[in-house]
Amino acid sequence: MSDNKDSEEDMPEDPLDPVDSDYSDDSDELDYTEEYTEDYGLDCDDKDGGEDEEDGSGMSFLEHLEEFRWTVGRSLLAFFIGLVCVAIFIQDIAEFLKMPIISAYGSVELVDKNLITYRPMGVISVFIQIALLGGFTLSMPFVLYFLASFVAPGLTEKERRVLRPSCFAAFMLFLTGAAFAFFIILPLTLAFSVRLNQYFGFDLLWAASDYYSMVVWFSLATGAFFQFPLLIVILVYLQVLPVSKLRAIRKGVFVALMVFAALMSPGGDFISLPLTTGFMYGLYELAIWVGSRIEAKLREDELAEMDDV
Repeated sequence: MSDNKDSEEDMPEDPLDPVDSDYSDDSDELDYTEEYTEDYGLDCDDKDGGEDEEDGSGMSFLEHLEEFRWTVGRSLLAFFIGLVCVAIFIQDIAEFLKMPIISAYGSVELVDKNLITYRPMGVISVFIQIALLGGFTLSMPFVLYFLASFVAPGLTEKERRVLRPSCFAAFMLFLTGAAFAFFIILPLTLAFSVRLNQYFGFDLLWAASDYYSMVVWFSLATGAFFQFPLLIVILVYLQVLPVSKLRAIRKGVFVALMVFAALMSPGGDFISLPLTTGFMYGLYELAIWVGSRIEAKLREDELAEMDDV
């Protein structure tokens, strides 16, 4: 019996014994876990805490709705202030909007004689159109800023970089389009109409409501349409639309612009139609040129990042 007992004492310890094994040591297990989490960037203890922190930093649906409500409220306030400013100077603005027809007739006396109103409430229509659309034009920069501030937190860094320049370019293109229509297209179109009626010996009378409606709406529509080159450049920058595709559809774009110009031109004459089409197609070619430079810059940045890796 003693021999058996001594032999049992001399036997080596079982490496899988849960009592004496190294794997049962709490300190060793803790060190192993910490080493593993440090090597692989894991943090088991903060698994739930990270989610709570991420949820806490975001905005709920009601908070987004509240922010949108404030954005709409600020935009409406800016529009109301612009409308009041236009209403205060409504007479001066109405005289300024006579410039295209004065240029067509070449005489202020003829304009005062031929610009009439034959409806009792026609002057109210003139007042409302000038006030509303003038207020929209004055408030447009502020409305764009408020909208940009609202959508900026939900954009990526790449999209956020192009947001502020896009708002500024949108406003400048709008002014360029409206000025192009007001100072170039409308005087030429009205002059052609006046000369044609004088050639046939007709007295051309203009209803004030129709004239101001044509001037204001055509100018605003042209300014709005001048945004399409900016949209093209943004799509190229975001790598949604390649420049090669823009070059491939040049002919189709030219035909579409000609049809749009024919529908948009107030007189539909052979003077305003080619001018409007040519200017808008020139903007399209400018967008292709800017887009090609943007694509080249993006390609250089990608190659530089690959070299750094």
